[in-house]
Amino acid sequence: MESQPLRYSLRQLRYFVVTAEALSFTAAAKRLHISQPSISTALADLEVSFGVQLFIRHHASGLSLTQAGRDLLGQARNLLKIAEELQTTAKEMDGGMTGVITLGCLVSLAPPLMPRLISRFVDEHAGISFRTVEAHQDGLLRGLHDGSLDIALTYSLDLTEEIAFTPLLSLPPYAILPRTHRLARARKVSLADLLPEPYVMLDLPHSREYFAALFDAVGSRPVPAFRSSQPEVVRGMVANGLGYSLLNFPLKSNRTVDGEEFVIKRFKDNVNATMLGIAQSRTMKPRQVVHRFTSFCETYIRRLHIDA
Repeated sequence: MESQPLRYSLRQLRYFVVTAEALSFTAAAKRLHISQPSISTALADLEVSFGVQLFIRHHASGLSLTQAGRDLLGQARNLLKIAEELQTTAKEMDGGMTGVITLGCLVSLAPPLMPRLISRFVDEHAGISFRTVEAHQDGLLRGLHDGSLDIALTYSLDLTEEIAFTPLLSLPPYAILPRTHRLARARKVSLADLLPEPYVMLDLPHSREYFAALFDAVGSRPVPAFRSSQPEVVRGMVANGLGYSLLNFPLKSNRTVDGEEFVIKRFKDNVNATMLGIAQSRTMKPRQVVHRFTSFCETYIRRLHIDA
C-alpha cells in the first residue's frame, strides 16, 4: 500500500508554532520576517490540510488556540526538532555536531549551576547553542509537556507519569548563619537550635514547603521574619545579620555581592534530602544533540558531590 503524500510542509508547521507562541499574526510575521498575509494564508491552508481549526481569530485581541491547536502544538514542535536533527546528522558527516538546545532550569538552581554547565559544554561542542528558560517547577513541567523545552534541570518534585527523571545528586539541606551568630562556631546545628531564631525564607514554590516541613520533627514550623524569592537576597540578609536561612545546593563562596559573609552549617538532625536531576518528556523523542548534552550533565552534576 502506497503512503499518502503529505499535504503540509515544514514551513507551515514552523509558521504554526511561531504564531501559537505569539498569538498574533502581526508579531509572528515580524519574528519570521515575512508579510502578515503570507502567514495568515499559510495557516489557513494548514487548517484545511489538517481538517481542523487551529486558531480562534479575535478581531480586536489577536488569536487563541483551539483545543485541537493545543493538542497538535507539541507534536508540531517535535516534528520540527526531528527535521533539525536530520539536518544536524547530515552536517556531522562533514564536521562537528551542531544544533540548538532549549534548556530549562529551576529558578533557584540557575545562577550557581547553569552558566558554568553551559560554558563547559560549549567549550567542547562549539557548534551547539542554547536557548535558556529559568522558571518554577510548574513552568518547567509545562514546557516539557508542550515541547518548548528539550530538557530541564530540577528537583524530583511533583513529577507526572509523562516526565522521565534521571536522578543525579542527593542534596541535603543546610543552614546559613551570620558570621557573628552565636552558633557560627558550632560544628553542626540542630533544627531545635534554629527554631526561635529569626528566619529568612526563600520564598519560592515548593522550596517554602520543603524547608518548613523539616521542622515538623521538632513540633513547630518557623515563622519568617523576612522573605525573598531571590536566593542572593536571602544570602545577603543572612550575611547582614537579619537571621538564618536554609538552602541545599552546594555553594562555591560564602561571600555575598555586597561583600558580607555568612557561614554554612550542616544539621545534627536526620533531614530529608532533595534529588537534583534531569527531567525530559517521555512523549518527545530526544534529538542526538540533546542526548549528548544529557550525558554531559550526568557527568558534570555528579562531580558536584565530590566538589561540594
